[in-house]
This record gives sequence, C-alpha cells and structure tokens, in this order.
Amino acid sequence: MNIKEFKPYIFSGNIVDSVSPPFDTITIEQEKKLRAAKYNITALSLPEYGNSSLTPEKLIKKWIGDNVIYPYGKDIIIILKQVFYINKEIITRYGIISLAEIDSSLKAHESTFEKQVLERKNVMISLNGEPEPIFIVVPDNGFDKMVRRFASNLEEKFKFEEPSGVENYVYFLEDREKIEKLKDSIKNDQGIVADGHHRTQAIKDLKKETGDSFWNYAMAYITSIYDNGLMIGGVDRLVYRTNFEENIPKIENLFDVTVERTIVEDNNIRVYSRGLFYKLVPKKYAIDQVMDSKYEVSTEIVNKILFGEVLGIDKNNMQTKIGYIYNTTDAINAVDMHECDFAIIIPPWQKDVFLKMALDGVIFPQKSTYFYPKIPSGIAIYLKPS
Repeated sequence: MNIKEFKPYIFSGNIVDSVSPPFDTITIEQEKKLRAAKYNITALSLPEYGNSSLTPEKLIKKWIGDNVIYPYGKDIIIILKQVFYINKEIITRYGIISLAEIDSSLKAHESTFEKQVLERKNVMISLNGEPEPIFIVVPDNGFDKMVRRFASNLEEKFKFEEPSGVENYVYFLEDREKIEKLKDSIKNDQGIVADGHHRTQAIKDLKKETGDSFWNYAMAYITSIYDNGLMIGGVDRLVYRTNFEENIPKIENLFDVTVERTIVEDNNIRVYSRGLFYKLVPKKYAIDQVMDSKYEVSTEIVNKILFGEVLGIDKNNMQTKIGYIYNTTDAINAVDMHECDFAIIIPPWQKDVFLKMALDGVIFPQKSTYFYPKIPSGIAIYLKPS
C-alpha cells in the first residue's frame, strides 16, 4: 500500500470545540450539541443543505479566509495516540494520518448503500476535499511499534478527550527520513478498509468520473491490525414493524433456538425481545441451501436466512425496517424503551478470522464490522490545492 505525507488544514482554535465523532456514529443529541459550536467539523461533514445561508463551498472559503482553519506549512504525517480503558485495563493504540493511494492494494470488505455513497460524493465535491479520514488496517506486526518509537521523540501538538473517555494525543512528524521509513514499512502490505467504505467508494467514483489526480489518494488513518488497541465488534440490528415471537415457529425450521435470560458473550447470534435473549444457531441444511460462501458471516446469515427466508425482509425494504447500532447496551435499551420491536446482537470478530476472510476477498454485508475506538473527525482536513 502506498502512502505519502501531505499538508493538512488544521483548526486554529480550541480543538475540543472543533472535533466530533465520525459523521455516521453521531447521535441526534450529539449532533445538536456539535452544531451549536461555532466552528465544528460537523458543519462540513454533515452540511445542512438548504438550512443555512452558507453553502459548504462558501463556508470552507470563509473559514480559510477567517483563519478558522489554516494549511500547515510543511508536508507531514500525523501520529495519533489513543488511550482508553477496556474492563478497567488501560489500552494504548498508535496509528498515523496520511494520504493512502486508492488502488488495488487497498481492499474493501463491506458492501455499500448507493444513497450513502452519493451523499459522501456531494460532500467531497462541495468542499473539493475530504473532511475526515477513512480507517485502514494493515497486516504488519511491526508498523505500530515503529509509530510508537517515532512518537516518543516528538512534542505533543495537541490533545483532547472524547465524551466516550478516549484520550487523543496528536503529533506532527516532519522528519523526512522517518517519513520514508514509515512509507517503506507498509509499501508491500495489503491495506484493508476498516471504516469508511462509502467514502472510499465515493473517492473511487470521483477519480473515475473526473480523471482528476487529486482523487487518487484519500486521507486515511492507518494502524496495524495486530495492535492490542484495535477492537473489532459487530454492528447490532434494530428491527421495526416485525413481531419476533409470532415468527418463532418459522425461525425454528432454520435455526436451533435456545432461550436465555442473560446475554452470553460468544460467537453466536442472539435476538433480544421482551426481556429475553434467543440464541440462534443456523441448521446445517439452511447454511447449505441459502449461503453461497464458504465462510459463515454472522450478518450474511442474518440477512439471507433470518431476514430473507423467514421474515421477508429484502434489500428493497431493509433500509426502512432495519436500523444499526454500535453498542449492545443501547440496542437492549432501544427494545426496552419500545423504540423498536426487537434487536439482533451480532457477535464480535476474532482478528485472525476477519483478516483471513478480508484478504480472501470476501465482501460482507453492509454494517458487518465495528472497528473501535473510532477516529475523531476534525484532527485534519484534506483539501485540493487552489
């Protein structure tokens, strides 16, 4: 995978007021708070078309003119250290923000929704650039160690803590020799898009449609899949206007169903409905008849067997009957608060299983993986030189 240094645009004010979670993970409450800030990245990543006197094109020009954001004077690679807790254990992850070439050395692993790709294209066209990085992992066990070593000799540029409790420390790497070492360390590696499939596809489309070499590269956060701080969870599903209990007899034709009173963390799919958890294990003949892959991807089992064969939910009505949520506690609460009819709990991923499947070219259904911690938007902006 080819990466290179770049001149990012940086916010000049208090970074805490400017950053946000990635656009597709922001809750309604968070969005209201972020939009209330005078200069927050959401004004660019989630523009309110028709609700503002300033179009994204005019807003970005105004921000540059008012020195709200400014171009850094040197070509750099940004190092990001993230510190967080898992089960009371402190975890640290290192990665970089650079440009990554969008070519055959970069693999996608999830399908995309056409509507969301178009939305991202419109944002990028309006800004003539990219307001937030895509998330890439590389199967290189030494990459994160090199990044850690380089960061240890750098002065912290700025730091901030996210509402989720993740602490972010940002460093600017200007040393040419070290930058070249980072580039060389992964030039023969296959990059895998962890998060940002719609943005990646939008950039591919813009590259093809415009022929503009600017779109050959995407701003990307890159880390090693072997870093202890890289977590891969499942994305839970919220199901609307469908009664789970009424469908249990049909479900039992294709799944072995076990009723549980508490959630168990393992590799099985579960449904939460009316205070109970239902473990669903697909029967072998259901797998053989319906699945067309040698790999049993949980979300594909849900889409093809549970949704398609049992509940009659297909691609045409999936976007109106299915919602996605990244925290299992929130999914359970959504059911208990009657915000949906039931929730499907997708198990977390084992790294070796994910890596083998991704490198084998398996394309998972939309919203199959949740890589975390996420990368905050607003650390850097990548704009086409004027």
